[in-house]
Formats: sequence, C-alpha cells, structure tokens
Amino acid sequence: MPRVTFLPSGLFVDVPGGTSLSDAALAAGLSIGLPCGGKGTCGKCLVKIAEGTADAKPSLKVTGEERAAGFVHACLSSVKEDVTVVIPEPDALARGVHLDDGIDPTEGGARAVADLSPLTRRVRLAVPRPAAMDGLSDLDRLDRALRPLLKARRVQYPLPFIRDLPRELRAAGGEVTVDVAMESAHARAVRVRGGRGAAGGLGAAVDLGTTTISVQLVSLENGRTLSTRNGYNDQVLCGLDVISRMNYASKPERLEDLRAKALASVNRLMGEACDEAGAFRGEITACALSGNTVMTHLLLGLPPEHIRLDPYTPAVLGVPAFTASEVGLDIHENALVRTSPSVGSYVGGDITAGMLLTGLAEGGGELSLFLDIGTNGEIVLGNADFLLTCACSAGPAFEGGGIDCGMRATTGAIDRVTVDGDTGSAAYTVIGGGRPAGICGSGLIDLVSGLFLAGFLDASGKLDRSGRCPAVEANGRRASYTVARANETLDGNPVRVSETDIDNLMRAKAAIFSAASLMLKQVGFSFGDVSVFHVAGGFGKHLDLGHAIAIGLLPDIPRERFRYLGNASLAGTRLALLSKEHRNLQEELASRMTYLDLSASPGYMDQYTAALFLPHTELHLFP
Repeated sequence: MPRVTFLPSGLFVDVPGGTSLSDAALAAGLSIGLPCGGKGTCGKCLVKIAEGTADAKPSLKVTGEERAAGFVHACLSSVKEDVTVVIPEPDALARGVHLDDGIDPTEGGARAVADLSPLTRRVRLAVPRPAAMDGLSDLDRLDRALRPLLKARRVQYPLPFIRDLPRELRAAGGEVTVDVAMESAHARAVRVRGGRGAAGGLGAAVDLGTTTISVQLVSLENGRTLSTRNGYNDQVLCGLDVISRMNYASKPERLEDLRAKALASVNRLMGEACDEAGAFRGEITACALSGNTVMTHLLLGLPPEHIRLDPYTPAVLGVPAFTASEVGLDIHENALVRTSPSVGSYVGGDITAGMLLTGLAEGGGELSLFLDIGTNGEIVLGNADFLLTCACSAGPAFEGGGIDCGMRATTGAIDRVTVDGDTGSAAYTVIGGGRPAGICGSGLIDLVSGLFLAGFLDASGKLDRSGRCPAVEANGRRASYTVARANETLDGNPVRVSETDIDNLMRAKAAIFSAASLMLKQVGFSFGDVSVFHVAGGFGKHLDLGHAIAIGLLPDIPRERFRYLGNASLAGTRLALLSKEHRNLQEELASRMTYLDLSASPGYMDQYTAALFLPHTELHLFP
C-alpha cells in the first residue's frame, strides 16, 4: 500500500490506493481543517505535495501559482503512490486557540431555584456493622439502610460503586456518604465515601454549541455557580455548520473523529472550570447537557445521516440518562449525564433548555417569539394555547466563523463600532480593552449598519469605491474595509472586513429573519402581533438592538418588546441540573412543541431572497 508521510510532524501511514489525503491524515491522527465537511467547496484544506504525486481533482479555489508550487486540496486529492505532504500551520480558529473570556463566573447564578432538587444529592447514613451468620453482604446492609431514606423502591448500584463499597464501609465504622440520582421511584447510586463527607457536591451544566461550547461548574448544595468557561468546539475543523458536519460524518472513522473532538472540547473546558474553582473533576457527580439534535448525535457517536435524508428521522429525541464513563466525560465515572430533550431534526435540547427562561414556559395568553441566534437559528412561537418551532441554518458569522478576521465575543474582540457619517472612518471598542485581535459578530453588525446608514455600503452589500472613504480598498472585483490598522492590532495584522464577509453576514441575517417571518405568516400573524420578542444567543450580550434592526436581522417593532436572554441554553441547562420542577417543565414543553420544516415550504426561498438586502427589499417593514 502507498505510504503517506506528513510534515512537519513526520507521522506516516500506509493506506489503500485511492484514499483521500484528508482521510489519510485522519488515519495518521492528524486533523486537516474541512469547514465544508470535505465537499471541496471551502478551499481551507490546502496542503503541499513535497515528494511524489497525488490525483487531484480540479478546483477553482487553487490559484495557478499555488498549483505550480504543488498545493492541492486534501479532500479532493487521492493517493496513488508514496507521497510526502506538508500541512501548513493552521489559523488560530483551527488550532482552537482563543483568549480568555473574562466572563463573570457567577453569571447565570442570579436566577433562583425555589425547589433545589439537583440531579444527584448527597445522603449521610450509618450502616450496621457486619455480624456473624446474618447472611447479609455489604451491599445488602447498605441497601437496607439507604432505601428508606430515599423512599425508593429500588436502588441501582453500578459495578465501580460496589468495588469501592467494602473499603469505604470500614473506613469510618459504617458511617458513609452516598451520592445518589433519583429517577422517579427508583434511584441510582453514584459514589460512596467513608465518613460524613463534605456538604453538597458538584454538578456541571454544558451548552454544546455548533461553534462555541460553554461549561458551568455548579454547587449542588446551594445552586451557586462556581465558574464558567467558554471555548470553540474543536469540530469546526470538520465543518462550520451542522450540514457540513453530517457530510463529514459519512464514514465511521470520521464520525468517531467528530465524537472525539466534541469530547475533547467539553473535557478541556470542564478541566478549566475545575481549575478556576479549585475543584476536582471526580467531585462532579451530575452533568446536564444541552445541544441541538445534530450536536447531541455527534457527541454520543450516533450516526446523523438520517437527519438530513427524507423523512429526516433522528436516531433519538429523548435521550436516556447515561453515566459519564458511557459518554466519555472526564468526571466521576458514575456521574449521571442528562441530555435535554430535542423536538425535531433541527430543534434540539438547547432550545427546550432556553425556553425555561421565557414566559412561554409559564403559559399566558400573549403571543411570544423566542429566537436563538447562533450558527443555527431556532425559533419558537406561541402562547399558552400552542407552541410552534422551526430552524434555519444561519452559518457561523454571528460567532465570528467564516469571517476572515472574525472571532468569538471574547477578550480582544472588537465588539462595538461607530462609523463617522462624513468620512466613513471607524471608532471601536475592544472587549477587555487593549489592542484588537479580530472582530466578533456584534462588531460586524455595528460596522455593516453604520456603513449602510452613512451611505458607504449599498443595499446589496457593496462598498463605495469612489474614494470618499480611505478605509475602503478595492482589490479586483472585491473590496474590503479596514477597521483597525496593522499598527493598532495585537498581532500586527490589520483587522479587515471584506465584501465576502459582509455577504456571509447578510445571508445569515436573511435566514433568521425570513424563517421568523414565514412562521408568523403560516399561522396568520405578523411581527406587529408579537407582544414579547425573546432574543437568545451568546454573542448578543454585546448586540446593539438598533443596529440589528437596521440591517434587517430583527424586526422593526417597538424596542420595549424585546427581551435579551444571553446564553439561554446554558442558563436553562443549569436550571435543569438543579431543579426537578424545571426538568419536568422542560419535558412538558418539548411534548407541546410542534416542529415545522420550513425548507419544505414553497414560500421560504421567496422570503429568504427578499431578505438578502439591507435591510430588506420590502422597505415598509423597516420604517
């Protein structure tokens, strides 16, 4: 078989002839960025053939100079003989490198939980000492003492628990502390420790986003949030959106690669959260996790292919409870992992979790709309009488993905931009102060809005090339705008926004607005009928409402109707971690929601096309 050697790592692998270079890299334990999922459309998997040859399909993304220098696309090139391949240094996003978020670790902790009933609770008890000829094992004696305290018909004991039991029972003369998870009338033992252990215990809330993952470490004793960490989902290397990831997951080894990347991301952030709080991973005995349907499948290693194929059937919507060792989370091996219920192929547990923060969860007659803005845009419309939901693929622009100088809303990101109406020059602010490293979604929205309102950007997203604005530079058919010059930035490279970046943002906002508009239309309502408009999404913490309306992302309705929820998925997951009442409510909401597939609606593309302009082709919608 041909041998493929990768530089600069020096790793090599023998593969059958015809294997793609990207699959050969995966077999060698290397990752090559495939934001399009390996379809050859993004041009990001450029590698150089140093020795030997490979069969490379033609691509418009490879320039003549690059082709002459030996560059090819890894996903479009197959092995036919021994070959040496150079993988260029990936960019910061591909490496998963990001600056510290500077997030208040108590964020989300202000929402009180009246009924503190976490996924697992700590029980202290005295177990009778063994007696000769009583016929009872250590487990029998523990079970007889524990079940009445829990009022449980049956307690399930995992094997690792039983292995620890003899030692821990005798460590303090039968005094033990047991962490247990209650499931209806039954219970599941998680951990046993000899003696009267410390109060409480630790739980983790996880928001598994397509682009960004967030983890909160929470005290199960009092509900206090101890630390919060955010970071990129390592899966961005294999696709920027869920469709690309499903395409990438078409082979078993690629599905396993996606699962491993998601787990590595979550476990890394879990470790950072524990380090920040001075805690140990083994103290985490419960984890509540929320993600969209595709992300949930990929984390659990479930094949997602049928989600994208007619009749669009997921492997599971209501995920059973698993242990951390079954899932692969690096916390206590018996820790209970609860996954928020999904509703449809593209409306997942992140939405049912976020709904817990809205009035829709409590019922009421007023019409409310819940919008979660991220790589995927999910929408819930309704009141006490009905709940409708749908989803659209917005792309990662709001979270800095697919933007040349884009980054998450973290330290070093330009989050606010003001455009001078006369000169078109930009003034900006940076999260955390200091020099900028890039621009996040809110800063991009500010810039596009400011340039459009000042007349330096037309309705189709084209920059003014007349020379009136020195920050605009034309390069062939494309132009770009310099937000921060090279001497102002953290790495010495200018922060520029190109017309391609602007186009990506316009496509994202069009997907969101058209989906919400069509859903309202299908049930006989308009934006003017919405009493409360809930906006969720991590990047929105820095979002300027007026600028979001000016570009046509949000509807032009009275501003007092908007309610910003922040990362509602994470906050709702925390509630589900801590409260049985909220877990039951989440299950009830999921059962009440009717999923609409807008992609099958004949009017969706008309709505989407109309929204592909600033702010919209129907200007009366934005008075």
